[in-house]
Amino acid sequence: MPASSHTIQRRVQFAETDAAGIVHFSEFFRSMEEAEHDFYRSLGFSVFPHEALPGEEVGWPRVHASCDYRAPLRFEEVFAVEVIVEAVRARSIRFQIGFWKGEGDGTACWRSVGRLAIACVRRDAETGKMGASEIPERIRGKIAPAPTESLLSNRNP
Repeated sequence: MPASSHTIQRRVQFAETDAAGIVHFSEFFRSMEEAEHDFYRSLGFSVFPHEALPGEEVGWPRVHASCDYRAPLRFEEVFAVEVIVEAVRARSIRFQIGFWKGEGDGTACWRSVGRLAIACVRRDAETGKMGASEIPERIRGKIAPAPTESLLSNRNP
């Protein structure tokens, strides 16, 4: 069955914080990418083409990345990063990313909400230029959009 979401747990590291001990805004993007890559690994593939089957050597550039910050994360806090598949198209994938703080006791709350749009590209052998490409079926068949009620925009934590 295709996957539509994936969650990782993290702890805020000192190097990710500013002088006030609050996570620097740029670190949210690193965590989003870490969770995205972990999602792919959980499905048996990597964003790096060294694991690609012949003919599946594709790249995954971001064509959009954003994050709305709702509350700070601080040094040594434990949080979850949830990747939710918003849409899968022939040549692109859109994700919503939720940052959750809480200990599984029903008090989890959003700290930030991000979005990523990723294109599938392939290098043209003759020109060397990158261009949009169909997502290989071996990969596309493992990813499905989440049910509408699972999207962060439709939840009310």
